[in-house]
Amino acid sequence: MKLTVDFSALHKAVAPLGQVVTDFSITSDASELESIGSHLNQGMILGKDVQLDEIDGSNGVLNYDGHQVMLYIPDQGDDIEAVLSNGKLGRRIHVAECSTLELMRETGRFKRYDVINRVDGFFPVFGSSYRGGSNTEGEADLGVCKNCLKILNYKGYSTQSPQVKNQVFNSFSFEQFFEVYSSYFKSLPVNSKKHTSGYTSDWPSISAKLRSDLNYTCEQCGVDLKSEKRLLHTHHINGNKADNERNNLRVLCADCHKKQPHHDHIYVSNSDILKINQLRREQHKFDVFNYDNLRECADTALDGLLQKCESTRLPGAELGIVIQDKETFVSIDLCWPRRKVAVLINMNNSNILKRHGWTVFTAFDALNNFENFQRQIR
Repeated sequence: MKLTVDFSALHKAVAPLGQVVTDFSITSDASELESIGSHLNQGMILGKDVQLDEIDGSNGVLNYDGHQVMLYIPDQGDDIEAVLSNGKLGRRIHVAECSTLELMRETGRFKRYDVINRVDGFFPVFGSSYRGGSNTEGEADLGVCKNCLKILNYKGYSTQSPQVKNQVFNSFSFEQFFEVYSSYFKSLPVNSKKHTSGYTSDWPSISAKLRSDLNYTCEQCGVDLKSEKRLLHTHHINGNKADNERNNLRVLCADCHKKQPHHDHIYVSNSDILKINQLRREQHKFDVFNYDNLRECADTALDGLLQKCESTRLPGAELGIVIQDKETFVSIDLCWPRRKVAVLINMNNSNILKRHGWTVFTAFDALNNFENFQRQIR
């Protein structure tokens, strides 16, 4: 599909930035992805529309054809009325490759499950009323599987007190969860409840001028992004995108922006976070590698592992390290250089690191083989 779009307003807005490329066209092959995303938002039947072996849980979070997904049982039986009243009483939503799903793979008991990536927290359910036996259906705010929270150590779940664990469970946001692990995917699922951007018509020029005035430097971490201007954003502090008063605006790198309150469904690729951390390191923005600094700057998909490392008092890791192998440069998400231990989100270049004597883990493998992982570091 070829699109013809009038970019004259955009060209005018970015004119203060200097020379820009204006001779280009956009092509899209997204129809298939859009179709898959639409079906996933409504739910697809496991064993019929989607086969279990098509669900990849190797990174912990569940992946179907490049989309982050969840599994759940829509049939709530004779509990349907109670579940519609309080979804936390219903069957749980699986967001990770937990022990329940491992057992499901071993026994083949999966046909009651639906595959879905709806993020508003409500899921289509049905059942038979115990009062009259009539079929009832609706949408319920089902709770997340606690085994999934534990295996990912989401928000430090596995090391927290029972009281804090309950808080993590009760305040769980599916949209926030998808954002945390978005580096494993090419996009975020669309929240059907969000329809308008909310930005004013002059927002591009306001944002461009402010970033230029601040010399393309992040106001939070201090990284200079003149060489990567696309990675510098302008953030609305109060979340109101129509409020463009200077005291409501903050210039932030994409990574710092993603981690702000009211960041409104921002997707930042793993490669972009690696680039930002490489620049932070080159510009000496990592003065201290304590766990507060690591968690502030690392990819959010590594946060569960970092909290586990901190709770067991492992030596602090480093960010922004790049290894050269002939013509290839390999950026490492998280590493302990003296021990040559690396954690990668994208494992495509893991063999190169291994040839250079590195031991390489995914974050999920490190969490689930933590005894071996920490032995490599201590």
